[in-house]
Amino acid sequence: HLAANTGVGPSVENPRKDMEANVIGMFNMLEAARQNNVKRFIFASSGAPIGECEPPIHEELAPHPVSPYGASKLAGEGYCSAYYRTYGIETVALRFGNVYGPLSAGKNSVIAKFTKQALNGETLEIYGDGEQTRDFIYIDDLIQAIRKAVNLISHNPHDTYFTTPWGETFQIATNTETTIQEVTNKLLFILSEFGYKKIKVEHRGNRTGDVRRNFSDTSKAKKILGWEVKTKLDQGLKQTIEWFIGKNG
Repeated sequence: HLAANTGVGPSVENPRKDMEANVIGMFNMLEAARQNNVKRFIFASSGAPIGECEPPIHEELAPHPVSPYGASKLAGEGYCSAYYRTYGIETVALRFGNVYGPLSAGKNSVIAKFTKQALNGETLEIYGDGEQTRDFIYIDDLIQAIRKAVNLISHNPHDTYFTTPWGETFQIATNTETTIQEVTNKLLFILSEFGYKKIKVEHRGNRTGDVRRNFSDTSKAKKILGWEVKTKLDQGLKQTIEWFIGKNG
């Protein structure tokens, strides 16, 4: 289940719309799965349910969301847990990091937005001082995590150390902390190699609902799902920019 009202900003502007899409929409999907005897349900969650904390984020931290978006994703995780324990649906909640990559023209997260603005000759606007951190994950790595969850064997009777993943959450990110200023500098450098230079960058006020620091401990996903990230940020950014340039060209 990948559909959602995405991002902190839209949820702050219209919390009811965010709730209706992400909470009621999630409930409707789980109910459809229950009524149609769907065995397994993979939910796209986020690090946002945790809220402000000392990173790295891990699955045992108590959630304290600071935005309506984080609250709606936390509700989704709760329903996943309940539908596994009540109805036996094999639910898995994957907490995505900040996803980027090709085919992201419709996204307004920082990498997609800044790339589109740079190619259009627009000024890039960084909220706050740019020292806030995020964990950026390339789309191909994310897809592999979803595949791992979809194809996970329910139980191996010969594995006495088997830990059930059902009803559980997993951090799906890179275990790397990168500031917004750092990722902006990397984008500017790669864009200059493609001939896009003299791109203006400005700072504006802090955005309501944003956390200061965010990156994830992905050891649980490695242990139980057998997944780990493969794409380095510089490589992923270059492939993303190449896609956007090809699309614009």
